[in-house]
Amino acid sequence: MLFTNTSIRGGIKVYLRRVIIKNFRSIKDIDITFDKGKNIIIGKNNCGKSNIIKAIDLVLGENNPAYEKNENITEKDFFTYKITGENEEKVVIADEIFIYCELQRDDGEDIPYDAMSECSGFYKYLYLVEKEAIDNCFENEFLINPDELGYGEKQYINPKKDIEKVKEEFDDKYIFAFALKACRDENGHINKKIRFFYREDKNSDWTMGFTAPIRNEFLQSAIIPSFRDPIVQLRINQWSWYGKLLRNLTKNHNKDDELKEAFLKLKEIADEIFSDVKQKISASSFQVAFPGTEILFQFSADEKPDIYKNVVIYIDDGYKSLITDKGSGIQSATIIGLFSYYTKYVNTKASALLCVEEPELYLHPHACRTINYKLDEFLDKGKNQVIITTHSPEFLKTVETDMNLIIVRKEGGETKTKQLNIKEFKDILIDNNQNEVFFADKVIVCEGYDSYIIRWIAEEFYQNRLNDENISIVSVGGKDNISRFVALTLELGIDTYIMADFDYFLRDKDVEKVKKYENKGAKCHDSIENLGSKFFVSRFGEEGDKMFGKVAKIRNIIKQKYEEKFYTAKSIEDFRGDEKFDKLEFFLKTLRTNGICILSGDIESFFNKDFQLVSETDKLSLEKIFKINSMMSNEGCKISSIFNVVEIKEFLDGIFGSYEIPHSL
Repeated sequence: MLFTNTSIRGGIKVYLRRVIIKNFRSIKDIDITFDKGKNIIIGKNNCGKSNIIKAIDLVLGENNPAYEKNENITEKDFFTYKITGENEEKVVIADEIFIYCELQRDDGEDIPYDAMSECSGFYKYLYLVEKEAIDNCFENEFLINPDELGYGEKQYINPKKDIEKVKEEFDDKYIFAFALKACRDENGHINKKIRFFYREDKNSDWTMGFTAPIRNEFLQSAIIPSFRDPIVQLRINQWSWYGKLLRNLTKNHNKDDELKEAFLKLKEIADEIFSDVKQKISASSFQVAFPGTEILFQFSADEKPDIYKNVVIYIDDGYKSLITDKGSGIQSATIIGLFSYYTKYVNTKASALLCVEEPELYLHPHACRTINYKLDEFLDKGKNQVIITTHSPEFLKTVETDMNLIIVRKEGGETKTKQLNIKEFKDILIDNNQNEVFFADKVIVCEGYDSYIIRWIAEEFYQNRLNDENISIVSVGGKDNISRFVALTLELGIDTYIMADFDYFLRDKDVEKVKKYENKGAKCHDSIENLGSKFFVSRFGEEGDKMFGKVAKIRNIIKQKYEEKFYTAKSIEDFRGDEKFDKLEFFLKTLRTNGICILSGDIESFFNKDFQLVSETDKLSLEKIFKINSMMSNEGCKISSIFNVVEIKEFLDGIFGSYEIPHSL
């Protein structure tokens, strides 16, 4: 979990707005925009989600990204790809990694100059860098050697000695960026450089700093990866947020005399316990080679400044033990709580970004909801920023109105991303049934309880292929939501299919006409035409526009010739006897076998006549779904014994590849 620090008081001050990653692990080239609220990265295992978080942590984390002795980047981190020739396949390793993290400061928000006054200085380049330089990964800027620049080409900014100069630099700046470049040579040596850029707005040129010593003062960071290790995430030193928290807590008290007395008593006990081993080791190892040296055994620090370095966390959940011995859920909740406390009561002047990798790991559903609630609580109505990677639909639920979704897929061994702010779809994403779509490769969209019928038929005739092929069945709660949900799945690039009753082929929202036939059951609702030509192209390819045109033409003919039936018919049988009945029946079958299942009646009409649970006048309900499920589970019934499966099976055959798109219609 990567944290970067924001005050819970007041508005968000600085947030991570944009990340560009090139040639890092599975990532060749991606450009991601993050929002202030909740940002969720989803995708299959091994698609590159963790690589995105790792790249952010490399640049914004607590360690110095460019520190040469730190092996935070190795040759394995460089993007590798294959070139296939006529006679051989060549493996190519990229020579450069580039990671760019851009921070946005809100209008009117202060900069934490107090914290910066303790930072090391940096050299500022006295020539402005063109705003378009980022398009070339600041190629020329990374080639400049500050040691070779003369007076008048660079200027030293020293926060410790001249904080007013720092204020002059940053008071009118609202965009800050940190760019890391790692280059490898033929001998395997990796050279790392970081540059600090800042400017007034996106239309301004950049000012460049050659190092980034104030990086953590904008964003205090930490990380909780998929596999938790509190020893790593709760590092205690003078730079980490956890170390700063403990140091602050231990220095602000009036217990010095009691602590001193306790330390002396503990020292006496330790000396007594370890006296024998101390005497023998000192006599054998130190007496000759290191005269005047002795070994000491202590249970804790004996000086006030070191107290915080010896704090350990125990958790009592019925059994008291170290946090390292507890489950990942308790560990995550503890770390989130500690970091929230730190940003709210200790470091209140900077900004906070919280990143969590797979918070659902090893957690039952209720625990997932608890962690998700903690994340929403941390957001504090948009004042803080959260980024998580997840496989769980549970974490797509949020009290926030905005949520930025980053869908990650791997294509040809390369990580690709697609983004969507789901604010406009919020009202149709009401539970995990809908949220599951974000994790699917294919989705079947239907009206309501017919989702159970589709699943039962699929399980009877296709065994586990729904799961094997990562296909979700989503009920959207009515015809009016089908086209809106399809717009979402098309935006996500998910292969989409629909199933609806016959009346979805008809109807419109002509209020006057509906009112004319309302005594015969006419209602306003969306129709197949609301799906739009884009959906038909996704299903029929080059024939898509033609098919969409045919749908519009047939609907128009029916409306002109059979206006009453257009607003009231519930079955194709209402048109039997018409000269074009056979053509309509064939057309519906063509749609069904290519992923658009318009049934020839409503779902209730397909139950066998001797099955009295539902009828055409008695709607399918959840109670009846339970009854059908009980019959199949306890009485050994199959769905095909109580339901005419032919049309839905045609539809599913098309999804599973038994039908091909016709070349002519």
